[in-house]
Amino acid sequence: MWNLVLKDILIQKRTFIIIIIASMLLVTGFKNNISAFYSFLVPFTTYAFLTNSFYQDERAEKILNSLPINRINIVAAKYLAVFIFALISIAISFLLFIFAKYTGMVQLPRIINVEDITGGLIGALFLSCALFPLYFKYGYLKTRYVMLILFLGIFFIFIALAKIFGERAQHIFIYLDSIPDTTMKFAITAVCLIIFSLSFALSYKVYKNKDL
Repeated sequence: MWNLVLKDILIQKRTFIIIIIASMLLVTGFKNNISAFYSFLVPFTTYAFLTNSFYQDERAEKILNSLPINRINIVAAKYLAVFIFALISIAISFLLFIFAKYTGMVQLPRIINVEDITGGLIGALFLSCALFPLYFKYGYLKTRYVMLILFLGIFFIFIALAKIFGERAQHIFIYLDSIPDTTMKFAITAVCLIIFSLSFALSYKVYKNKDL
């Protein structure tokens, strides 16, 4: 299983270069909102790494499944790779901010904090948990279009909710802010674990019953 994870990492050379260039361009657009930049960049780069690994697996799927590897190990390797890709994304973001700060490329209002890292990780986790069952069910080509529709759908849903609720959303944020930090952290951790477990179980069930 760890060899599968290592394989997913080693095939990312070209994607890594593209992400570095894209990140340098994005930091100028989010220079006044570091939290938004970080919450966007970590899921974005994790998604880029994952889709590249999906593309490579699609090309070698018959060979991969002819090897004596249990399908649960293949699924588990993908989920483990998410955390490694997310850590790589965090490192890229952190080094990029240091570079931007000390070269004067962009004047940043503050440095990255723990909340930024947590938001990025949660975003990457939720995105991956939505992506994997689709990938194991439909494969790389169909999943690309489904995820595009999903991205657009989420974008328009947020716009619609903002218009519908308007000022009411402020009351929701005030209520959430009043919840003790320990309770909020426990709730977020529990939700993440539940979503991760359900996504993994669904992905394995789909892939186990898939004819290859």
